[in-house]
Amino acid sequence: MVELEKPGFDTTAFLAHAGLGRRIVQLAPKDAFFSQGDPADSIFYLQEGRAKVTVVSASGKEATITLLAVGDFVGEEALAAMPGLRLATATAVTACSALRISRREMIEVMHRSIVSLTSS
Repeated sequence: MVELEKPGFDTTAFLAHAGLGRRIVQLAPKDAFFSQGDPADSIFYLQEGRAKVTVVSASGKEATITLLAVGDFVGEEALAAMPGLRLATATAVTACSALRISRREMIEVMHRSIVSLTSS
């Protein structure tokens, strides 16, 4: 009996191109990917440029949490079981290109990739 091999999930191709539930966005320096308090409805994959994540305290003081580079994800709180509001602001430091992936699409692709790994 011949067993057919199922093709694995191609992460590189998924993160390189726009498609169902995802689109490429361009940001100029100081443009926001999202702001603290916005709905957490998507995740971003940084393809080009540098960005930072900051929070603002109740007293108005801003703190930088992390700096991001090519290959980093930002906005992972959108993947929580109960999506809520953004807890931080993500801002472009240099001109950026990023893949914006909807919450729904990212959860579906994570499930597909897990199934692909377990059926191998």
